[in-house]
Amino acid sequence: MLRNLLFVFFSTLILSSCAPMSGGNWQANQRASSHPSSAGQKGMPAPATAGEANGSMANTPQNLQVKAKVALLLPLSGRGQETGEAMMNASLLAMNDLNAPDLFELMPKDTNEGAAHVAQQALQDGAGLILGPLFSDDTKAVAPFAVQRGVGIVSFSTDTAAAVGTTFLMGFVPQTQVEQIIDYAGSRGFKNIALIAPRDAYGNAVAASFYAQIQRRSLNNAGLVRYDGGQLPDAVQISDLKRLPLQAVLIAAPGPTAAKISALLNAQGIPSNLVKRLGTGLWDDPSAQNQPDLQGAWYAAAPPDLRLKFERRYREMYGETPPRLASLAYDATALAVVLSKSNQGYGRNALTNPNGFAGVDGIFRFRMDGLADRGLGILEIRNGGAIVIQNAPSSFAAAKK
Repeated sequence: MLRNLLFVFFSTLILSSCAPMSGGNWQANQRASSHPSSAGQKGMPAPATAGEANGSMANTPQNLQVKAKVALLLPLSGRGQETGEAMMNASLLAMNDLNAPDLFELMPKDTNEGAAHVAQQALQDGAGLILGPLFSDDTKAVAPFAVQRGVGIVSFSTDTAAAVGTTFLMGFVPQTQVEQIIDYAGSRGFKNIALIAPRDAYGNAVAASFYAQIQRRSLNNAGLVRYDGGQLPDAVQISDLKRLPLQAVLIAAPGPTAAKISALLNAQGIPSNLVKRLGTGLWDDPSAQNQPDLQGAWYAAAPPDLRLKFERRYREMYGETPPRLASLAYDATALAVVLSKSNQGYGRNALTNPNGFAGVDGIFRFRMDGLADRGLGILEIRNGGAIVIQNAPSSFAAAKK
């Protein structure tokens, strides 16, 4: 059962555009507010009301404003319910933080009732933007209907195959993480870098980005090890990496698996004090940071300071720590608020603004291929935690080399 939102005063978190647009600074005004909550059917929080779907305020013959509608598609029952409810809570938190109830109507829909079905309902009810779904298969099921209506989707999936038509992926895809950790390692003198990645879709995405960034930075591919998911590379595969000069190795695996692979490297004469361990955003989790075999390793991830503030406020509101993906729903909802306030609409041009946006997971912008560029920081695993050793950029202009 979803919790009713209890509105309180907020005054610190904000999502805004990263740079001025023509006609003024494209930025959400940060205003503290307090509103009573009211429950809708089946315990759902009552939707907020609001502005015009296409940004400009259209007048009816009675000189009334047409109200925008934004659909929020999440698993609110069954598979993924716990995550879906937390993301719903985060979305409502963003609505209140940015004083958004007067901007548009947020329409929550349960994708476990059938993602395509509830998406069609939302579109028929006039949704001008879809936030979600969470899962790849749901995102792909919704996409054709959104394309027919010319409505954008800001999905929380990380499956790059789902980024088609009018779909943009808000999820943490590995491409940007790989590019930025390789870029950082190269700038610190690590020229010969190997890759260890699973033989699956995630590993394929990492490998493609790895090869591209190695070439872009004029670095050397010092070896490749692929292994079946659920297993580990064998000793022969690992020992083959010793045949080439090796300064660093990117291990594209969750923390516990990456630690076991690092231990295998140690056992084969490739110690971490001589060959730097590099990782992806999969390491942005205590399960990686408390691994003895990953101490001293580097990885690229969203800046932790703003996210920690978001998590603290979420706990104050709901009495529990949100799952990692909850911040995506906060930022996506705040993005809808910013676009509404900017009068730019929810179309492709607005969503792909090259200046990007700043949220609780740092700066981001949508590329024309539907993936999200993110300005990430570089962190080092140290003493059972993660220390920022390079701050995330504050704008995409600052991120340029």
